[in-house]
Amino acid sequence: MKIAVIGAASGQLPLCLKAREAGYETICFAWEKGAVCKEVVDRFYPVSVLEKDRIVELCRQEQVNGVVTNASDLLAEICAYVSGKLGLHGNDHEAIRHILDKNYVRAHTEGIEGLGQVRHLLYEGQAPEFYPCVVKPDSGSSKQGVSFVQNREGFEEALAYASAVSDHVLVEEYIEGREISVESLSYEGRHQVLQVTDKDSSGYPHFVELGHHQPAELPQGLRERIDKVVPAILDRLDFRNGASHVEFRISPQNELFLIEVNPRGGGDHISDRLVELSTGYDYLKAMIEVAAGCYRPEQIGHRAYAGIYYLCRQNEGVLPLFQAEDTCPWLVEKQVGDGELTEASGNYDRNGYLIYSSDRKIK
Repeated sequence: MKIAVIGAASGQLPLCLKAREAGYETICFAWEKGAVCKEVVDRFYPVSVLEKDRIVELCRQEQVNGVVTNASDLLAEICAYVSGKLGLHGNDHEAIRHILDKNYVRAHTEGIEGLGQVRHLLYEGQAPEFYPCVVKPDSGSSKQGVSFVQNREGFEEALAYASAVSDHVLVEEYIEGREISVESLSYEGRHQVLQVTDKDSSGYPHFVELGHHQPAELPQGLRERIDKVVPAILDRLDFRNGASHVEFRISPQNELFLIEVNPRGGGDHISDRLVELSTGYDYLKAMIEVAAGCYRPEQIGHRAYAGIYYLCRQNEGVLPLFQAEDTCPWLVEKQVGDGELTEASGNYDRNGYLIYSSDRKIK
């Protein structure tokens, strides 16, 4: 069988390697510059991912059986367009475009049982009447352009910061509590929650993600609520096939509030490493099988505790972990850059990472 992979940067490399390992013939589309996947696929076409109709034409010539990508909102939209034109397993292109519109998602997930509601507005010249609030681009990822605003005095600066990322800015009521994310897989409209991830955050003003840990430590009964709420959200948004990454905040009263929905697997190695380490479930292989139309659901179990720590100035307390011996049994992978620790304002401003797997959470 032939699988088309959209994108060839480092985020798609684990997917390309998995497709090859699973015996698929791989065809990849991307600009040649920075295309690290070029050397591991069967055929590489140096075509911009924005040339969607050209990719459709080439996929028809190749007679591909599925179109797949991961860890990128932009590529998820392109993947939906291409698979739709080819009549393959995927998502409606308009549905994915709507999911990438955070204001649309807010409006279309109101009234879901078990999900708390957040006051919000799409900025059109009016300052919010609710503080504290979060100001962020209406589309975007990796915490770029996101700010916490305590009062009206800080609003204009936050507005300018978000407007540099997107022409449209969303303002949301700030909910106290900790953040989690949920990895799911959907096939023909049937949704399966795979894993829940605890997040370490720098907090306000920019909420940079400093670490992820699986499984999340949840209050009694909350996992059962998540297993109902996530499929309800995906149904409302007409998401039918592939990986999804849904972010929530849990209030001190254990209420569940939606942060955002992403139509792809989680970045920061959540989908390509942590899910399989913690559950034994081959998430990447499942994404490929969904795209090829040959997926069969599996039971999800618990294999280990797994996580990732990111190194930056806000997280310098984890330096002892990075200085531990490379022979530590819990260490899976470590990468550390040179120079002084960066003050991170987004998820790309970090100095390195460490992945662990153990019979307990590594602290």
